[in-house]
Amino acid sequence: MALVERLTYREEPFIATHAFYAAMIELLMGRVTSAGIKGYLGMDTAAAAELDALIANAPSGTSATALANRALYVHGIHSIIVLANHREGNSPPGGTLPPGYDTPAAVRSKLGI
Repeated sequence: MALVERLTYREEPFIATHAFYAAMIELLMGRVTSAGIKGYLGMDTAAAAELDALIANAPSGTSATALANRALYVHGIHSIIVLANHREGNSPPGGTLPPGYDTPAAVRSKLGI
């Protein structure tokens, strides 16, 4: 049960996009721990490894600029996941999905993991 598959509704138990987004913001702002997020979202080893990779790629630092960059980083993750979820009947009427969001491997590539 890898994280990307759970976030893109390919494997159960699914992780709601907005719950993950909120958890990542709280994590990268230092208000919760990665262990807490892993427990909250019921992550197995594979999902936890992908979360750790996302965290490792996050901008670091404690200045206002660094915190803003962290928020933008998480916003980018959120955008990728939202686009990856708009597929096979989930797209708006007449909508098509841009290339690069249709497989877990493509999503991982977009996420940099």
